[in-house]
Amino acid sequence: MKKSLMTLALTATMGTVLAQSPAHASAPTAVRTAASANVSVDAQAVNPYAGTSKWRLMSTASDVDGDGTIDGISIRRKSANVCSVRVTMGTRVAGTKDLYTSWGNPCVYHGDAPIDPVKGSEISILTGMGAHTAWHSIVTWRNGRLVLERSPIRPQWTVDSTVMVQEGVRRTRNANGEIRLVHTGVTRGNGNRWGGQAETYAYRNGKWVISARKQVVLSDAAASRVGGWHVRYLPRFNR
Repeated sequence: MKKSLMTLALTATMGTVLAQSPAHASAPTAVRTAASANVSVDAQAVNPYAGTSKWRLMSTASDVDGDGTIDGISIRRKSANVCSVRVTMGTRVAGTKDLYTSWGNPCVYHGDAPIDPVKGSEISILTGMGAHTAWHSIVTWRNGRLVLERSPIRPQWTVDSTVMVQEGVRRTRNANGEIRLVHTGVTRGNGNRWGGQAETYAYRNGKWVISARKQVVLSDAAASRVGGWHVRYLPRFNR
């Protein structure tokens, strides 16, 4: 059983990676028009690791502030425990944001995509890595500057996927068409059943808050689909 669970988890993960690779997906246009300004990601497969103190350009197909024009996203490692995100608008540096990095000092550009209901794309940076848990810092544009967009329970957002743990974030809409994020975390119990909790987040007054919480019991197949990011234009897991 353990072997079959591991095979299931690896199959799900590899399927996602293959689906996101340039060989299995058509390349997006390099520049998004104003009509699609709220849908912007540069999916070109550049090496996402910023290993030096120099600024490294990660995206040139993003509308961070939601004004309908293309912005640039760069990252760099500022010190052993701090990395920085920079957004350029035209030839102007519009803003920078320092992020604390933890275990292994990662500073990895995960991607950018509309996450909250406000116009523009949010920027996801891997800033922590446990034994298998990935910690992401989400940066967004508010009132002319870059700020951290926190989860309702901690500053960072966590996802995970192993033979014993699945944790993920899904962007969805309720019956009224309002954007919601659902954070689900489950662990494998006896037999083929997984149990845990699903929290629904609503965006109110400029931040995410918990609007609902429920216990969930899932099959192996359903649990294998939980882990990672389920947000359009964001990779499910880091490249």
